[in-house]
Amino acid sequence: MTREEYIEQFKHVVIDSVTGTGLFPSVTMAQAILESSNKYGQPGASTLAKEYNNHFGVKADRSWKGKKVNMRTREVFNNNSVMIGDFFRVYDNAAASFKDRNAFLVKNQTYTRAGVFLAQTPEAQADALQRAGYATDPKYASLIKALIKMYNLKELDEIERKNGSSSMVA
Repeated sequence: MTREEYIEQFKHVVIDSVTGTGLFPSVTMAQAILESSNKYGQPGASTLAKEYNNHFGVKADRSWKGKKVNMRTREVFNNNSVMIGDFFRVYDNAAASFKDRNAFLVKNQTYTRAGVFLAQTPEAQADALQRAGYATDPKYASLIKALIKMYNLKELDEIERKNGSSSMVA
């Protein structure tokens, strides 16, 4: 699936999943594209996304009561890229992955303290996610911002606004 096809297939899932959370649909979609891609950059094609419906690489910590799978993943520690094994959440469908990931962010005070939900722009939200430690890649926010620009993902923010929802939590 191309990135354009992925965006078309999941745009309404993304918009529905962020409603009332303070998360920008553009940022969420960019993260899904990045996190679910295989080594060729095809979104939705990673093993984790294809076989386990986890489109964000959300790990299964002790609080997770659902199914989980142990897989290898790339992490960056002290500017060194390393492969490690870790447990990831397994979902029944992609929509459950999007909703759970957003609920995870909302419940975790680390993201609130980093200003994720106070961000006035998608770019500021991407920076806040990186500050909060969402990903270990030091280029994570830049990659998210590049995807937003490349695929004009701010259109999703406009659709959400037109539907009467808000990207800001009241």
